[in-house]
Amino acid sequence: MADCGTIEINCLVMPVFPNNLSLRQLRAFDEVARQGAFAPAARELCITQSALSESIRQLEEALGMRLFDRTTRTVGLTAAGQAFLQDVRQAFEVLEQGVQQLGDLAALRRGRVRIAAAPSVLAVLLLPTLPQLRAQHPGIEVELVEDSAEGIAQRVQAGLVDFGIGAAHPAGGDLQTQPLVSDAIGLVARADEPLLQVAQLVAADLAHLPFVGLTTDTAISQLLATAPGMPANVLQTPLRVSNPALLFDAVRLGLGVSLVPALTAMHPSRGDLGFRVLQAPRILRRTLLIQRPRRALSPAAQLLFDALAAQVQQLASYEGMELG
Repeated sequence: MADCGTIEINCLVMPVFPNNLSLRQLRAFDEVARQGAFAPAARELCITQSALSESIRQLEEALGMRLFDRTTRTVGLTAAGQAFLQDVRQAFEVLEQGVQQLGDLAALRRGRVRIAAAPSVLAVLLLPTLPQLRAQHPGIEVELVEDSAEGIAQRVQAGLVDFGIGAAHPAGGDLQTQPLVSDAIGLVARADEPLLQVAQLVAADLAHLPFVGLTTDTAISQLLATAPGMPANVLQTPLRVSNPALLFDAVRLGLGVSLVPALTAMHPSRGDLGFRVLQAPRILRRTLLIQRPRRALSPAAQLLFDALAAQVQQLASYEGMELG
């Protein structure tokens, strides 16, 4: 036989609640305790003061004890009310967490993630994570947008994407950034280029070669412009292209050599071109997670970012790659 606080049914112990106890009454109790008076509590709950008083009366009647000591102007908790308030607030917290978890699960069943990133990040880091993501969460839609460092920052600022992956840019303003991976700049050239075989590659070695650059709005172009000791042909090249695929095609056609970060050199369109890290000056590009400040990622976006971070870990041992 169960005690008066529980009922046993098929060996399961279940709590007994009075039939007329409701969440509405508990919410009213919590708000009156918070405000210390009925009038402001009623305003906060958008109900009349008489309706609020009736809810508290019904709650006290259901519980069989007084929860408040009332005066003409203020309302104070009784000792029983103080103890009950702690339990009620703890229950609300647990309930809120449960609702949030259900919302998170629902978001992973049906969600949409929009990401702006550099071409190499999309091809090398993000795309390889999608087969497993699609298998585990087929309801999540992913939209990937290729853009420059400036464009990524602007898209994040405007709220057009959930987050960006790329280099820092002045257009980012007060955007929140988190280091993801760093990669060293290196020479990309046709496989028969002798500089790919030298013991130590330095920038001055490039001075006699035709050079293909990326457009000036890219982070790579800006890094090269500020690096010490860069020869004039690197900084003032007659040919600039807007993305790695075009750059690799230009190098493959014999239009020149180029300098790209190690991550960009992993782009599938590099094909049979060679890559060699530049030793002096050693130039690192930092790739960042870029978000609007004080905005947490949605569950679906966080899931994709976690997969991205795992992909970075796998590539950390490659030439020119460093974590953070």
